[in-house]
Amino acid sequence: MVRMQPSTDTAGIRTRAAARAQQRRRRSIILLSITGALVVALVVVLSVVFIRGAAGESGQPQEPAVAGDCLPASLDITADPVVAGALEAIVADMAGDRSDCPETTITTEDSAVTAAALAQGTALEFDVWVPDSSMWPARVSSQREPAGADAPELIVSDPIASTPVVFAATDPTARALGAEAGFASLAQGAVAAVLPDPSSASASAAALLALQTAVGGDARAFTGLVLGLDAEAVVPTTGDALAAASAAASPTVAITTEQALYADSDAAPLVPIYPVDVKPTVTVSLVTVADAAGDTLEAVDALTAAVADASDLLAEHGLRAASGAPLTDGGGAPSVATEPTDGANQAEALRTWEVLTAPSRMLALNDVSGSMSQPATGDMSRIDLFEQAAVRAIDSMSDESSLAIWVFSSRRSGGQDWEEIVPFGSLGAPAHKQLTIDTANSLDRFVGGGTGLYDSVLAAVKYMRETYVPGQVNLVLLNTDGYNEEDDGLDLPGLLAELEKLRDPSKPVAVIAIGYGPDTDQAALEQIAAATDGAAYQALQPTDIGSVLVDATTQRGCRPNCG
Repeated sequence: MVRMQPSTDTAGIRTRAAARAQQRRRRSIILLSITGALVVALVVVLSVVFIRGAAGESGQPQEPAVAGDCLPASLDITADPVVAGALEAIVADMAGDRSDCPETTITTEDSAVTAAALAQGTALEFDVWVPDSSMWPARVSSQREPAGADAPELIVSDPIASTPVVFAATDPTARALGAEAGFASLAQGAVAAVLPDPSSASASAAALLALQTAVGGDARAFTGLVLGLDAEAVVPTTGDALAAASAAASPTVAITTEQALYADSDAAPLVPIYPVDVKPTVTVSLVTVADAAGDTLEAVDALTAAVADASDLLAEHGLRAASGAPLTDGGGAPSVATEPTDGANQAEALRTWEVLTAPSRMLALNDVSGSMSQPATGDMSRIDLFEQAAVRAIDSMSDESSLAIWVFSSRRSGGQDWEEIVPFGSLGAPAHKQLTIDTANSLDRFVGGGTGLYDSVLAAVKYMRETYVPGQVNLVLLNTDGYNEEDDGLDLPGLLAELEKLRDPSKPVAVIAIGYGPDTDQAALEQIAAATDGAAYQALQPTDIGSVLVDATTQRGCRPNCG
């Protein structure tokens, strides 16, 4: 019996084979201990039967087992709407006309909702979870530690179904793109794309990984592509993406799956374009908890076998078999299912996306010591070049970001080396953005004194830790051209020790350090950056200042390994 339930809101990943093997080892010990007793009992029973047969006593014949393919135990399944219909049809087909099968309850719930609840340690009442992508259980694992939650250990089966990621387009767009459309086309801007929110759409997470592959794994190139997306390029749902591609005046594709396009067949007609370069596939797996009962695992095994034999029922719901073979009606292009590890890779691509698109909360800590007035080019000083670069960096930040500006030299204000010039404010507020630009353009008026580097860095990190804002990228952008010259303050070992005390992986505050010119203590900057999980850059030539500063401002998702 299959019962469908309505949707509800609600340490690592290992294979089901390993869990099952452990259970079998425990069972074998028990079986060995009772084998002797069973043999004795069997001899007694056979003796009785033999005696009864010899005496002409015939007992009532035992009823043979009724033929059927019921699951051996009841199952409570939470399934994504993408796969729930196919599972319901498969379980019903297994039972046929039988009414005595153990009850199977299927509750539909979006995978992102279930994953978020599991990562937070919420107790969920199900035997099996069937998300629409193997990316989601990998995401639960990656989010569990930062959340500090006691999330369950998950066992993920091999894929049971799949669906390729496609570009959904109108017929005219498909004809215009021809047979050469791929993720490289998107990277080169040859065609516009609409992306459903990757935080809830597994196809988008798979597409992000494919886009990284298309640019050769270049973290800077990928970052530039993500930050270059305009507001209309990312929409809340797959339906919104398909509608946008249908209504676009210029050639536009929607990132989706073959299955989603199949399910949207009643909407405005769109056709799938199968990428010619990278071919991402979303795979579906059965997920159980590590301490699942033996009868649950046996029922899951039976369901897995039934799904493997039900490619026709999968196809009726737009899903391919795990092999990635074309749908049974011949539609679609052949595709090879991704490796199970792609789920973890897609989850990491999604994490990078979220870091890149999260608003920044950046404290710009700027060196205004006397050496910044030294000539850098024929008619410009170091501070002149930095001012120009700072304005470009501010313009590269999103309106959702916030920015504060401090300067430091030596004994600037009340005996301390640092001074707040512009307090935090949103760059989405025109008045605050203009204030930061005007200040960046006039930093030369603060130049003078020595380089009070270490005390200023510690003060900035302490301030950011004390005023930490969750959901934002909290960081200190350090710009300097020299060595620490404050003899009465911290030395480098003392600073590093204090930074270690402040370190909190659940509330990270990274220092992104930029050294300008050959006189910079780059080794010290690298140690400061490493102590905060940040990164250190160096602009050796005056012409490097602009590109390095903008680069450091935008490189958030790949630090400290941007390459």
